[in-house]
Amino acid sequence: MKNIASRIHKELEADIEEFMKERGLDKSSAIRIILQIGIAEWKKNRAIELYKIKRITLWKASQMAGLSLREIIEELNRRKIPINVTTQEIIEDIKAASEAES
Repeated sequence: MKNIASRIHKELEADIEEFMKERGLDKSSAIRIILQIGIAEWKKNRAIELYKIKRITLWKASQMAGLSLREIIEELNRRKIPINVTTQEIIEDIKAASEAES
């Protein structure tokens, strides 16, 4: 583990304290969990944005977001983002999935 320091607004500190009380956590654990949630959300949004502008495949988006293929498809549907998959992308995604299982 590595220590980090940051200045935050009082409103954010109040939100952290509320999270701590709700979860029964100490401040360090609460901040760690909040950061994990935020980073996971950032990764998901980034992956979806890259998929949306056709910079990555559906499989790569699922891997980047830390979601299963089914979960990323559900998220795209929720956001009303069309799922456009070419034959070449399907071949690449199957290959990547097979390699990931090995």
